Amino acid sequence: MLNKNLVVALSLSVVFAASTLLHAAGDELFAPMSAEKARSQTLDWAAGQGLKDRTLIDSIGKLWSPGDAQKRSTELHKLAVQTFALANPPVAELLKQCHFGTLAAPTSPLLEGEASADYFSNNLLAYVGTFLTQAEFFDEALGLFEKTKPQQLVDPASYFFHKAVCEHRLLKAKEGLATLKQLLENTSDVPMRYSTVAELMKADLEKLKEKSLDEVSRMMSDVERRLKLGRGGAKVQKTEEEIVARLDELIKKLEQQQQQQSQSQSGSGQGAPEAAPDSIIKGSTAPGEVDERDIGKKAGWGALPPKQQTKARNLIDRELPPHYRNAIEQYLRKLATRPESRSR
Repeated sequence: MLNKNLVVALSLSVVFAASTLLHAAGDELFAPMSAEKARSQTLDWAAGQGLKDRTLIDSIGKLWSPGDAQKRSTELHKLAVQTFALANPPVAELLKQCHFGTLAAPTSPLLEGEASADYFSNNLLAYVGTFLTQAEFFDEALGLFEKTKPQQLVDPASYFFHKAVCEHRLLKAKEGLATLKQLLENTSDVPMRYSTVAELMKADLEKLKEKSLDEVSRMMSDVERRLKLGRGGAKVQKTEEEIVARLDELIKKLEQQQQQQSQSQSGSGQGAPEAAPDSIIKGSTAPGEVDERDIGKKAGWGALPPKQQTKARNLIDRELPPHYRNAIEQYLRKLATRPESRSR
């Protein structure tokens, strides 16, 4: 029989070799920090701040009670940030800005520049990034997450989950799928609530197609979110123009499909030829092509004769999924209220 010590040594060698292969493939493994390690690293950081107020030192000590071993990683992360705030006034000022209902993302020199590799800065960035995600400041949150080094985090699962939420909501499919893979396959002790939602996000991003109605609908939702936050600047205006352009393209495709079906039926003797296909709208230059200059009060949706309005609505009802119809109706109404002259 093999010596017991030899068996243990061989087992450790196999584990080490497997770990080496994973790291070589770029699949780094992450696990939540133990309560003892989180306590030790946080108190070591606090000791390095040169604190002299005995009351403050006692307050920090009381945060880390012996029962911490039973706390979840999210709670340990919160304790670490509470310690940061007690020992570092700029952190306390930053956290005062992190309240729901604010229309402005928190700002602080602590969030600017490149993040260092230390325990303090990375856990602070992840904490504020999580708040920004929950407050729907997805761009700002993602900016912080991209600077964060998850190797230093008390709670890496929360970091990967909220980073994936930002990428999902901002339609960054490739990046989102990579983050979700890291969360679902290379992170241990992921809470059920995270893994369940992560699987749904993964399935959603895998089926998302560029320039589809689904993508356009989500772009509309993102514009709504930004406007609720009081953001109507160049980025939102550019997205709105892109939405209009993509909807124009999708509607033209539907019209062309209708025309091809009509021509196919006429050619096979299934229907009588018409003087002009339904998809030719008055004022257009070719079948399925809409003169952009005439989209407005002069030739808009609301100006179509009742019969043509009915045909257009029937086209929408027949070809598009029900949950997109309202978005298209709103789009067409928006076109009808635009000025007659606009730049191309």
